[in-house]
Amino acid sequence: MKAHLFICTNSPHKEGKCGHRGSERLRQSLKQRCRQEFGDSGEYRVNSSGCLGPCENGINAVLYPEGRWFHHLTPDDVDSLFEAMKVAMSPNAGSESGNVK
Repeated sequence: MKAHLFICTNSPHKEGKCGHRGSERLRQSLKQRCRQEFGDSGEYRVNSSGCLGPCENGINAVLYPEGRWFHHLTPDDVDSLFEAMKVAMSPNAGSESGNVK
């Protein structure tokens, strides 16, 4: 597996939590976009996760294997996360690091 993204979908009914901010919609949209681009290759996963910690910075996500964190996401950030997935899936993966947003 080249890329495994976890998006916090914790507590959809609690204000201020990632789940309440539309993270499940973000996850579903990104999964659909990845399927269109990469098919069912088995080289990537887009999963929901429990709380990743910094709720005040949510929606939060983390991309493995490089451990790249994403904060302050919205359901409209499908494109930026998709681009991060593409980089992680590329032959030069690992050359770009750091946190975004």
